[in-house]
Amino acid sequence: TAVAGQDQHGCVIYMGTFSKSIGAALRIGYLVLPQELVSPAVTLTTLMNNGHSWLDQAVLSDFISSGSYLKHLRRIRRTYLTRRDCLVAALQQHFGDDVILSGLEGGMHLVWHLDESLPTSQEIQTIAQKVGVGVYAPSAGAVHDYSDSQCCERALLLGYSSTNENQINEGIARLADALKTREQPLNYSKDRFITQ
Repeated sequence: TAVAGQDQHGCVIYMGTFSKSIGAALRIGYLVLPQELVSPAVTLTTLMNNGHSWLDQAVLSDFISSGSYLKHLRRIRRTYLTRRDCLVAALQQHFGDDVILSGLEGGMHLVWHLDESLPTSQEIQTIAQKVGVGVYAPSAGAVHDYSDSQCCERALLLGYSSTNENQINEGIARLADALKTREQPLNYSKDRFITQ
């Protein structure tokens, strides 16, 4: 990894999981660590193993070694990029081009830094839920280590990995409508459009 490449003292440990890129049911993680930590890590893994399926691991190994996992990653990256761009465009369309966003570099969600003219993130989360849109305030547990409480009140987490472009556009339109009227329309179904 990029951080490990800069490590001159063997201090970097990189942890990851396949559950985000393949599916939540696959509970297999991995470590990239300095050579001198491999043996102790294997020992700890053996002691703490809670029965991970050897079959899941064997299938995953074949999936990786065949090149299929790399193809899968390329495909989902393109999909996530399209969805992210759709979400950004929808936010800009309904809330203005100067909407402030972070986390655009990658991943499955972004953070919307709220303008002072908008309600707090907790209030928006409540309004959004009433119109069937899932957006998440960091203060509501969407982010586990978010120490700046003022920043926390002025930020929303918006996921896009499990929604398509139509759902994203509809969800942001619903949210914008609800925030403009501050009265939650009753004619929407409770489908979730923006999820984590």
